[in-house]
Amino acid sequence: MSYSAVKIPGRFGFGTMSMTWKPVPPPFKQSIETLKFVTSHKEFGTKLLNGGEFYGPNDANLKLFKEFLESNDPEANKELIVSIKGGYSSAGIDGSAESMKRSIENIASYFPKENRPKLIFEISRVDKRVPYEETIGYIAEYVKNGTIDGISLSEVGIESIRKAINVFPISCVELELSLFSQDVISTGILKELSEHQIPLIAYSPLCRGLLTDYCVEHADTFLSEIPQGDMRHNFDKFKPDNFKHNLVALKKLYSYAHDVKKTTLESLALSWILKVSGSANFRGIPKVTHILPIPSGSTKERVTSNFSAIVELTNDDLKAIDKIFEESPIKGYRYNAQIEGTLFQ
Repeated sequence: MSYSAVKIPGRFGFGTMSMTWKPVPPPFKQSIETLKFVTSHKEFGTKLLNGGEFYGPNDANLKLFKEFLESNDPEANKELIVSIKGGYSSAGIDGSAESMKRSIENIASYFPKENRPKLIFEISRVDKRVPYEETIGYIAEYVKNGTIDGISLSEVGIESIRKAINVFPISCVELELSLFSQDVISTGILKELSEHQIPLIAYSPLCRGLLTDYCVEHADTFLSEIPQGDMRHNFDKFKPDNFKHNLVALKKLYSYAHDVKKTTLESLALSWILKVSGSANFRGIPKVTHILPIPSGSTKERVTSNFSAIVELTNDDLKAIDKIFEESPIKGYRYNAQIEGTLFQ
């Protein structure tokens, strides 16, 4: 029997991490209303939702999906695609057969057997103790038996991508991409994905809130407003010295968004990703693969703000934005020096 990748439609996906994995998550009722809004809106409704088995304590993210799907129109559920990261525990990442069985079966238990979305599983990181092709093979067995519908990859490098596609069709790959985090391009990973036309799911497209009007307009208080316990306190770009350094480029981008493109900084950031998606002859890539940014938002108002002011960027706009970074390079790892070794493996 032959198998194929799950097709990923649309311009956007939607991330749900902030709905369950933050010091004080929003109420489920509010998040469910937001999920219904973002998946049904006529103009920017998205069909791809992204979550994680470990996004919050006691399977909180999976419980949110369960309640959302149970309260949603069953016919609408069938149009959705849900990609869930797993294979991670307090002991770390585990790519063994036993771990894949536990994680996939646990995730699937929260999803209805009838009228369910397409369910994609992705191991959250590469476990260096287990050959990656073996881990993908373990996951593939659950596509074959119907427990899940497809496989995604997360935080992989070129060699892991090549190993994975030799084992089973890969539906998409989730990696960080934003104006402030362009490593996926500079490392050649985007080129590799484009050669196989595997969609890229771009998480943190607003760099965890840095690429927003609010950040620039409240730069003096932005860092102090981040709640205690928020993971951003551990990330390099949120350290005071790096934040101050990067604020120069941030203000230039803000001015370009408002003065030249008549839009918001967050819309410029998302529009840049959409412009790169599918581009011809972009930084040595003949044809860029489909890229879907997955911004999040806990309210309908935030979703509308992120999605509704997208602008069409030109090649000249791309050059002008590149010049900003040439004049004012960004400082700071995507996460921090300690975590860096677990990325792009």
